[in-house]
Amino acid sequence: MSKKYKQAWDLDRAREFYNIPVWGEGYFDINSLGHVIVRLGNQMQIDLYEVAARLTQQGVSLPVLVRFPQILQARVKQLAHAFELAAEKSQYAIEHLPFYPLKVNQQGTVVEHILSADVQAIGLEVGTKAELLAALGVFDGESGRLICNGYKDRAYIRLALFAQAMNIQTFLVVEKLAELELIIEEAERLNIEAILGVRIRLHSIAAGKWQNSGGKEAKFGLSTAELVNFIAVLEQQSYQAHLKVLHFHMGSQISNVSDFRLGLLEAMSVYRALHEEGIKIEKIDIGGGVGVDYSSQQNISYFSKSYSLQDYADTVVVTIGDYCLRHDLPLPQVLSENGRALSAHHAVLLTNVVEAEQLPAPTSPAGAQEETLNLRAVAARLLQDINLTGAEQTLSIQDYDQFLQRVGESFVSGEISLLERAKIETHMRACLPTEHHIQKYYLNFSLFQSLPDAWGLGQIFPIMPIQKLHEEPHQQVVLHDLTCDSDGHIDSYACDGKVSSSIRMHAIEDTQQYLLGFFLLGAYQEVLGDMHNLFGDTHALNVELTDNQELVFTDFEGGDTVQELLAMVHIDSARVMHRCQQRMQAAKNTDVQQRLAEINNALYSYSYLDSMDRPAHRIKDE
Repeated sequence: MSKKYKQAWDLDRAREFYNIPVWGEGYFDINSLGHVIVRLGNQMQIDLYEVAARLTQQGVSLPVLVRFPQILQARVKQLAHAFELAAEKSQYAIEHLPFYPLKVNQQGTVVEHILSADVQAIGLEVGTKAELLAALGVFDGESGRLICNGYKDRAYIRLALFAQAMNIQTFLVVEKLAELELIIEEAERLNIEAILGVRIRLHSIAAGKWQNSGGKEAKFGLSTAELVNFIAVLEQQSYQAHLKVLHFHMGSQISNVSDFRLGLLEAMSVYRALHEEGIKIEKIDIGGGVGVDYSSQQNISYFSKSYSLQDYADTVVVTIGDYCLRHDLPLPQVLSENGRALSAHHAVLLTNVVEAEQLPAPTSPAGAQEETLNLRAVAARLLQDINLTGAEQTLSIQDYDQFLQRVGESFVSGEISLLERAKIETHMRACLPTEHHIQKYYLNFSLFQSLPDAWGLGQIFPIMPIQKLHEEPHQQVVLHDLTCDSDGHIDSYACDGKVSSSIRMHAIEDTQQYLLGFFLLGAYQEVLGDMHNLFGDTHALNVELTDNQELVFTDFEGGDTVQELLAMVHIDSARVMHRCQQRMQAAKNTDVQQRLAEINNALYSYSYLDSMDRPAHRIKDE
């Protein structure tokens, strides 16, 4: 029988405890100082604690969203290489063209760095007129590739055709049957050749939180009957030759690679049927869905995945190649639309712990019974009610909850005083087993702004201290944000190979700020975040490392000021100033001008707490 023992704490144990080798995928590690670092290849590393320190030196308050463009580019290259290797291993000459979906993260710096990755022919996927216009603004050079999905009106279609005329290869994907005639009409009117795609609804469905973006109940795509009608319209308009792309989408954050194979087999059956109808489809757009292992469980749970990028590429290439070989069909080009897998790793939120809830000092029920005769009598009776005696040194959480209920009833009935209630509750809480001594840490951020999927979907994100990792953490904590909302806390934590309702952190010291990192925030979080309680966008910047190991901060974007947030809810800051001046004068306040100046500074200050504890600090000019 194997002997259980507690592993000694060291940096390797810290890596394992916070699951870094799994969710980090080689991009994150811990250095000899016990700081979290970003790894960018051969001996290139960025110390996150040093990044935070430099920002503080420059007068930048936390929280700050730190982007690492070199990770973005590495992810694009890794995906491209996976398909190249899959084709080489299988000997199927299938060309892969990656497209980045703008909806995942439309930030200009993110899109531009993805397009600048040293990968031939990476394109963009858009789903709205606004995204289409954004794409037209970021394509560099004389060409580009564009997939136009989503609902389309006449204006959208005309913009897409303009893109085609600008030497951007533009695939207009028909999502609803009514779009087809509009596309043909506008293409003929503008005398521009349209390249068509068609999105189909598969019956195959991938399990997960986002399964309804695929399958027969999907919002987008043509049913089998609609596809038949679509082909009939093409034939009536003699437009078959313009249909080049067959598109489907299995879902998002797919955790099991076998789901991709099932969807591909169904889509290839449609590919074969279209070829038999004389429609020579050249490209299969397999959509996105490649997952990220947020929970580090390496399984098929919602926020994990059980495969690598290489496993995914191998599955796609072999499934398509084998099907074409079996049915004597030409090999199509493969287009993919993976955004989460490309962008999640590159963004990290750094912030500070503002305050830690104080826990009672260790004691015992016997200590509680010695306070007063009345307290001793009440405690004895209450302990007897839940089948415990004063000799008990620990309580189960169920016993503790029952005990609190009894204490509350005794207080309401007048049997014990407020002070006695406080003392006995404090003592009894200290008698809980150590794992239930859970402390609240209050952090300088908004869950709703920076991690909206943690609130809306219960999504798990890697969270850990970025310092002191050479020391073992002992305190079980739950993390709370600054908002005045009971939902503003993290419910689930991935730690030590499992998911739990709290996480171990270090004790807070007055002598040093305790800094945390929220990881894998590069997909969806920035664009979905909202301004609950008027907490706005955080500061954001790009951090890169030069070949000479020089740390470079670029593209700093100041977070929202209070004035900007008030303007979003149609409150005029000038009116705020005017009302304050009137009230100060009516109340005969002293130092009116000095106070008004501070209020004005507050209007143009950061919406979060100042991590340097300054008075209202202006971050933008009027």
